[in-house]
Amino acid sequence: MRMFPRERAKNWMMKSFVLVMTVLFISAHFSFQKSFALEDVRHTKHNLAVNPDILAGEGNDFVPGGLTSLRGARNPAVRGTEGDVRQNEEVCIFCHTPHGGRSNVGGVSGAAPLWNRRLSSPMAYTPYNSQHFDAQDLTGTPGRPKGVSLACLSCHDGAVAFDALINSSGSGGFFPQNKTFDGPGGSIGMGFSGPAVDSSNSFREGRRASASNGESPGFVFFDGFGSGPNASFGAEPFPNLGLDLRDDHPISMEIPRADPQFREILTNITTKGGRIPGSGAVMWIDRDPNGANLPLDKRDRIRAYASDPSRPDAPYIECASCHNPHEASRPGGQPALSEPVNAFTVNNSLFLRLASRPNPDAQDRNAKSLICLSCHKK
Repeated sequence: MRMFPRERAKNWMMKSFVLVMTVLFISAHFSFQKSFALEDVRHTKHNLAVNPDILAGEGNDFVPGGLTSLRGARNPAVRGTEGDVRQNEEVCIFCHTPHGGRSNVGGVSGAAPLWNRRLSSPMAYTPYNSQHFDAQDLTGTPGRPKGVSLACLSCHDGAVAFDALINSSGSGGFFPQNKTFDGPGGSIGMGFSGPAVDSSNSFREGRRASASNGESPGFVFFDGFGSGPNASFGAEPFPNLGLDLRDDHPISMEIPRADPQFREILTNITTKGGRIPGSGAVMWIDRDPNGANLPLDKRDRIRAYASDPSRPDAPYIECASCHNPHEASRPGGQPALSEPVNAFTVNNSLFLRLASRPNPDAQDRNAKSLICLSCHKK
């Protein structure tokens, strides 16, 4: 059948449209996967059930009707006979809970959504201090941990137990004392079999290697193994930051307005990414006033937090300014013991966000010190 020129043109346009839409759909599909596959907490060291340094297990209270960390078939008087909840399938409960969690962590509402953990007292920490910077905000308040940083330290200070949960798995596992009281402890009786765990179910403390003991100088996290990185399965050197934070990057401190190296950030930070001034939302850190260096995925962006409720535009540096605790870290962390690794997982075992500088490396987030230079103008 013969086609007239107009019909041929129409047919060609239709085929071209279908082809273009197909290409766009495929591109969007892979772009969607790449964008949304980065956060996969099951394949990180924060999956405490498969982390070989911690290996969280079930509770050890076999008394029928008693308070257990996991209600299951071992306690049929309370929960029935459906079986114990496997921790590998409930990764999130070690930090979050859908009901009964803390809504105000360290004085900052919403900083750590539905937080499910006991906290240490902010006054228990010794903050960073030096002649060049004193870890204080503009009101003269010492930069003691608050908000999202205090939430991170509820595991990483080595004082609060890994299982210091407010709301445990299953029905009836509510521990109000971990919501009401702060300070060391809070264990609800779960089992841990990893070498990073001490007798109080918290992070073991590291130590300095001693030449008198025939050891090479340096930091040894697991003194029980006594052989440093090769025996620690990747948890060292500093998962346990302790309560003395003087040897760590300052947190819960306001970006200093009087220091010229931060002037470019402070000029545009309150409205970056469409943020409404006074909203108390997170702020993106980027030296380009047009946001040219901001990663497309907001979860990758280096950020400042509104940690002072009375000053919602004051930008504070917190642990989560540079670290994303949900960022998939395989390959690069310990081997996953659950289902196969996501194909789009990046090598990010340090949970680093992506540098707000030109040409960041997604596989080596601090290559050329770009994360450091995203804030510090050196």
